[in-house]
Formats: sequence, structure tokens, C-alpha cells
Amino acid sequence: MYELRISAQARKRLKQISKRRQAAVLSAIREIKEDPFIGKPLTRELTGRFSYKLGVFRIIYKVNKKDKIIEIITVGHRVTVYN
Repeated sequence: MYELRISAQARKRLKQISKRRQAAVLSAIREIKEDPFIGKPLTRELTGRFSYKLGVFRIIYKVNKKDKIIEIITVGHRVTVYN
């Protein structure tokens, strides 16, 4: 099983969304922890990262296979999360 790490930025942005959506995001994070490659691999300057789609929200994360660590980089609306 993979270890989960959530960045300070992801924690901050998670607190800014509604409680209902927070619950959905946390549920999705549990899914990612079970299967880290469930998300879509990103390209270009975001190569090496994955995006998990949750309605209009996205969870951006990296997977370190060697150390078995998933790092949640950021969470937010799809318009702002890739910046």
C-alpha cells in the first residue's frame, strides 16, 4: 500500500471548498490511495503528475513507485488547478 502525503497548498485549497465537496474529494483521495494510477497522466510541463477528475474539480498528484508515496500537490476547480 502507498503512503499518502498532502501538501500545504492542497490542504489550504481543500479548506476553501464546501463541506459537501470536501467529502467527495476525500473519498476520491482514498480511491487514489488504493490505485494510484487511476488518474490521467499529464503531459508537457506537468509530466510525471496525474489528474483525477471529480466533476469540475481536479486532484493533481505525483506517484513515487520506488518509495511507494503518493503526494497530493493541489486540489481545486479545473480552471485554476493547472496554473
